[in-house]
Amino acid sequence: MTKPYLILGMVFFIIMHLGVAFAAAFFLHQLFGLELGSVSNIALASLVTIILALLLSRLLLKQTMTSRYALVVLAYIIMQTGLALGSSFFLHTTFGIDMESGVNVGLSSLITFSIGLIVILLLLYKDKEMGGGLPGEKTTTLETVSWSIVGVFLVFATQMVAGLIETYVFGIEAGSDNTAVLVEFANQFLPFIFVIAILGPIIEELVFRKAIFGWLYVRSNFFVAGLVSSLIFAVIHFDFEHLLIYAAMGFSFAFLYVKTKRIIVPIISHIALNSFVVIVQVLLYDEIMKMVEPASFIHNLIGLIIQ
Repeated sequence: MTKPYLILGMVFFIIMHLGVAFAAAFFLHQLFGLELGSVSNIALASLVTIILALLLSRLLLKQTMTSRYALVVLAYIIMQTGLALGSSFFLHTTFGIDMESGVNVGLSSLITFSIGLIVILLLLYKDKEMGGGLPGEKTTTLETVSWSIVGVFLVFATQMVAGLIETYVFGIEAGSDNTAVLVEFANQFLPFIFVIAILGPIIEELVFRKAIFGWLYVRSNFFVAGLVSSLIFAVIHFDFEHLLIYAAMGFSFAFLYVKTKRIIVPIISHIALNSFVVIVQVLLYDEIMKMVEPASFIHNLIGLIIQ
């Protein structure tokens, strides 16, 4: 390993553990009432952080596929908990930005996801050379481009079919609460779009497809690995009403990964899907509403005339 890689790895290892320390302090406060900043809270949070750092260091030294992918998942958990809380708290205490505001959520997410992506990429550095990835030959450049294009339509079609099943078979109303919340924050802080459309999909594919699905796939089969990773992918979005849609999307992304042996293909499809949602519901929403209102008026008028 090169010296710059090791130095960068150490820097972000420390940053991630600052997130662990903050998460530990916060949960000690919530669970046991230990006041944030008190000696007992700091001491216990530091102890938890040191123990976890030692355990993670042992995993890093092993350099096996299992240890690397376990660290990727742990990095994702830390990113979504301690690092997110720490970033939000820092913005609040330093710049006075309300922790529940769209600006705080957007900025803290940009910080958190950027750091998380760098850490995950460092963990997966030369993953293939060290026994990682899926078995089999990767697709050629032309095949990869072709599957990337096909994958976009496949994922859109899968989501549409799953949505129709939810609506007409299970009677679930269309529309995702999770998406609605993200769109609301994006409307309050436009740069948050970058997290939804780019950073989020990249990280989720590296965690759920490359790490979780990839680890399970080489030890079981496509169905088992796809089912487990897709269900985790669905649950992590906290939108349980639309579990079928998220699970179906997870299977689609997994299929693209297995078919090409290149994680970039499901990443492109995931980015395309999220970008479409952002464009339609955030950037072009007002223009679309202007076009929909006259169309609805004409439709209703025609209905009255026919009656």
